[in-house]
Amino acid sequence: MMMLRRIVKLLAICLWLPVTGFFSFFVHIGGWGAIRRVTYCSRMWGRGFVRILSIKVTIAGDPGSFKGGMIVSNHMGYLDILVHGSIFPIRFTPKMDIRHWPILGWYLGISRPLWIDRGSKQKSSDALTQILDTMKHGIPILVYPEGTSTDGESGIKAFKSTPFEAIAQSDYPILPVITYYRPAEAGQTTAWFGDMTLMPHLWRILGYKSINVEVHILPQIKAEGRSRKELAEYVHALMEKEYWNIKNRQQAKAEVRDAALAF
Repeated sequence: MMMLRRIVKLLAICLWLPVTGFFSFFVHIGGWGAIRRVTYCSRMWGRGFVRILSIKVTIAGDPGSFKGGMIVSNHMGYLDILVHGSIFPIRFTPKMDIRHWPILGWYLGISRPLWIDRGSKQKSSDALTQILDTMKHGIPILVYPEGTSTDGESGIKAFKSTPFEAIAQSDYPILPVITYYRPAEAGQTTAWFGDMTLMPHLWRILGYKSINVEVHILPQIKAEGRSRKELAEYVHALMEKEYWNIKNRQQAKAEVRDAALAF
């Protein structure tokens, strides 16, 4: 059954990629109007993938209330991109090395992302300008300020302050988002982090009957005179506290459920 599930999902992915790629390719050329249009193609792309992968997304909050600015989330792997893309019409900020991935690099490229090269001060400065321009045109931009993905077991890593420079220099809001995966079956793990390789992890994901993820939308935040470092620390502290509240609540529910089943 698991092998059949994997085959069916792989076939669906092979069909979905060219369909959404076709639409994105023909709308991605041009200026800011094209970038805005392709964010809606990305949302269609994300919604298709979460359905194909049987990802059940539960949203706590109103994503439609956010009209532009910076979305900040904790990061537990590539599934986050699909989940967030299915909820918000966003411009992505992937690391530059993803650009060279076969197939996926090209596919992500036609979504007009803002490629991030942390090894170059000049390119970091250019990225700051592009982030500001993106928000100026009312297009939400998504960042994962931990700088890497984690398993989430130790909370949220300290945020890198660089992405917050764009908010410190402007009056645009930050939308903090907590992303939390609840195991749908015993032993299920979804995080992709550390030295994990992509294909073995994806093969395991394809075998899952379903994946449960909660996206908690927190109140919007503005800089209000804070420096980028102060802002990074403030947002991190707020999100870290809420993350542990969510995690502890879910663990308590799981313990009650397990006790009831044992009884």
